[in-house]
Amino acid sequence: MGRIAGVTAEETRQRLLDAAAGVFAAKGYDGAGVAEIATAAGVSPGAIYSHFPSKAELYSATLHAHGAEEIERLLAIGSGQEALATIGQRGIALGHRQPEEGSLLVGAIVAARRHPEVRDVLRREFGEREQRFSRLITAGQLDGTITPDISASAASRFVTMLVLGSLLVAAMDLPTVEEDDWAGLIDDLVGRFLATDRQPRT
Repeated sequence: MGRIAGVTAEETRQRLLDAAAGVFAAKGYDGAGVAEIATAAGVSPGAIYSHFPSKAELYSATLHAHGAEEIERLLAIGSGQEALATIGQRGIALGHRQPEEGSLLVGAIVAARRHPEVRDVLRREFGEREQRFSRLITAGQLDGTITPDISASAASRFVTMLVLGSLLVAAMDLPTVEEDDWAGLIDDLVGRFLATDRQPRT
């Protein structure tokens, strides 16, 4: 089973990444086998090595393609007050993740301690997104939407920690907090980003 008839090399590569995401999420880096990934993708193990020189390279490409989707969705938020509203909505959703969510990333965090190439992918992916979020905060400060009292880099790191922390909490299947309590906390935190002259007056 090499490349599937009628399927392009790029389609085969995407099929491999999709299959690898599922297997790595279920088995972790060390537990996932190349043969198992090939079977899930419907190709031979040799087909994997024609696209990726090693299991580590396949894992890195899988993380790049799939692993940071949650934070990518969080950061695709525009600017200004609309951005703050979106951050609030998505922050509320973080309190209600399912245990299976983000298992690929959780596995990557564990593997990063033993595999420098995995750590480098995580550092690059999240580092880039922190920079983008930091620029968004700075833009909001320049247009007067976001208070200048908040450090853009500190806010960006806080968002990263919140997103990744929500994955770990979900993986432990801890009891959920009351939805209204969580929403109130997130609303309060987001409200602290608003410039003083734009905060609602009571």
